[in-house]
Order: sequence, then structure tokens, then C-alpha cells
Amino acid sequence: MSSIVDVLTRLGLADRVPAEVLADPHAALLPTPITSDPFFVDPAPADTPSSDVPPGTVLRSREITGLVPRPRTRLRQFAVASRDAQGRPVTVTASLMEPRRPWRGPGPRPVLVHNVAIDSLGLAATPSYRLVHGLGQDFPAVVPLWLQRGYAVLIVDHEGPRMAYAEGTMAGHAVLDGLRGLPSLDETYRDSPAVMYGYSGGAIATVWAAQLQPHYAPEVPLIGAIAGGTPTNVGLLRETMNGTIASGLFGAAVIGLAREHEALAREFGPLGLYLATRIKNLSVVPLALGGLARLPLEALAHDPNVFDSPVARAVIDANTPGAAAPTVPFAFYHGGRDRWIPEHGVRTLADDWRAQGADVEVRRVVGDHFVGSVSALPFVTRWVAARFTTR
Repeated sequence: MSSIVDVLTRLGLADRVPAEVLADPHAALLPTPITSDPFFVDPAPADTPSSDVPPGTVLRSREITGLVPRPRTRLRQFAVASRDAQGRPVTVTASLMEPRRPWRGPGPRPVLVHNVAIDSLGLAATPSYRLVHGLGQDFPAVVPLWLQRGYAVLIVDHEGPRMAYAEGTMAGHAVLDGLRGLPSLDETYRDSPAVMYGYSGGAIATVWAAQLQPHYAPEVPLIGAIAGGTPTNVGLLRETMNGTIASGLFGAAVIGLAREHEALAREFGPLGLYLATRIKNLSVVPLALGGLARLPLEALAHDPNVFDSPVARAVIDANTPGAAAPTVPFAFYHGGRDRWIPEHGVRTLADDWRAQGADVEVRRVVGDHFVGSVSALPFVTRWVAARFTTR
């Protein structure tokens, strides 16, 4: 057990956990609802889409004026019916950015689905909320490039209403249902070809959406996907991130998974619940800084062998892609010096997909997890352009 855990234990923090948190740890781990913007207010149970509402149905929409972080760009936001990791109805929000100038290329305007690395636990950290309330400081740097090329850019809040960071099925459903909703938002997008792009946490959404698309949303006109710095297996991340300076984000991912898998929430010990309920609304930067404590998650669970428990194994297995394969071309890229996200996990997934007949490319790029996200941009932009050109 690390010295920091010893200190926290001596402070008696575990004894300060309220009885209601111990009685229902899953409810205690959920993010605090947004109340400042009616568009993002968590709907009452009577307004939550039922199983009779088809996924991708647009439930509400609005156009944003005056706060658009990019000049000469139209910004619309919408909410769609979707399904969580267990197949239950949920509402997902998304943002569509479009150049004001007409599309001059062949066919309808292409759609670039930019799956942002949200990597956060609080609802105020969703891309759609930040686009309106964050004064543009979280505007993804590569998005202006997509807009300059004339693409529409779709950004889906893929962690879902529970901010289930790292949960693949939730993210995949959200992205696909955001795409499904586009024609209802704007008929001109009914036949628009779509390419997905995502890095790190955004790569999780990209991988799962591509894998789920043939069966979950076969009607979506997806023509390709590209992902970088891709986490493929929580078990592998345990070896590289747990108890290290990356443990803040690793712990946040476990909280995100527990939000979609209630049994995992019951694996948290009192000290783990105390800490988790205090960080449950944080965004990526403070969560990452929490890694300075280098907390091993085993010390925060009831069972020091929690990663080998049946509950944890089931969640890890459910969030390891490869059981099915995309039917569109897929490209991976990965920093050759990435110490946090193992490259061999990406290559294993690529091999699994190829064995099922998928068209998969893997490219090693210069740098670690951070530098690689930038050094790969020329490759990424060429790959995306080629997909739209050869459709």
C-alpha cells in the first residue's frame, strides 16, 4: 500500500462516508445534473425516451448564435434517443458545426465525426456544453481544419448522460445515434458520407462505433474511421497507469465504467467511495493532476485483488473490442514512445479484426502519447481526405 494511502487512512476519511453512499454507491458515483442551461437539464423520468422511441430520434434542437467559437460557422445542438451499455433508453446530446459557405464538391457535404477525448466525469465537461459555456477554450484545435475543407463536423457527447468515461458500448451507441439523427435535424445530410476520427478517449468511441455499426446502425453512411493512441484493454492499462502519475485518469475511467456497470460500484471500499464522490464532477485537467498521488486502485477497493474478481473481469471483457469487426476501412496510428497506452493492444485488435475480414491499417508515428497526437496530423488529414475522395 502506498504511503499516500496510509496517510489518507490515518486521517479517517473512510469513516466520513455517509450511510446513504455506502447503501447505494452507484447512485453516489453519478455526476451532478446541470441546472444552468435548460438544454442540458437532465429530463424528468416522464420525459426520458422510452424503448418505443427509436434510437437516433431527435428529441430537441437549437441553433447557437453569438457564441460560435469559429467565425463563419453555423452551430446547431440537438439531443437524440440512444441506448446505454445495457440497452436502456437514454438521451445523448451533440453539436453540428457547418461552414456558412456552400459545399462545392461532389455529392452532399461530407460529415467528419470528431470524437473528442472528453476524459472527464462532470457533465459540464461535455464538448457541447463547453462549446457554449467555455468561451471556446476547449474547441478542438483540428476542427478549424475540417471546417476549412468544407466538411460538416459532428461532435457527440459520447460519454452519455452518466459521463461513463471509457465505456465502449455507451460511446459507440451515442456516436451512431448522433449520426442517425442528422437527417432529422437537416434533410440535406440524409446521404452525406461520414468518416470518424478520435484520439485517446475519443479513439474508444471511434473503435466501438465502427465495431457496432454493422449491426446496431447499418443504415448510417459511414465510409471510414481513424483512431490514434487507442486504449483497447483496461487490463493492459492497469500495467501501465495504475499507481503511476497516470493513475488519476485511470481511476476516473474506473469510475466511468462503474456508472454503467452497477456491480462494479459495489467493489469500491469506503476510502475509494470517499475519494470518488469528491472527484465525480471534475474535468480532465484536475483528474490528470490527481495522478500526482500515484494511488493504486487496489487500495481503494474492498478486495485487494479486485482486478481479478468476477465483476471486474466481466467489465473488462465487455469493454475489450474485437468480438466483431468494422465493415469500413479503419486506420490506427500510435506514438512509438507511448508509455501509457500499449501499442501491442492496438496491434492485437487490428489482427483480430483482420481475421474477420476487416480492412485495417496500423501506422506508428513519432512521439509519445502527447506528441504523437500532433505528429500524426498530416497522416490523419490525408487519410480522411482520401476516404471522402474515393467514396
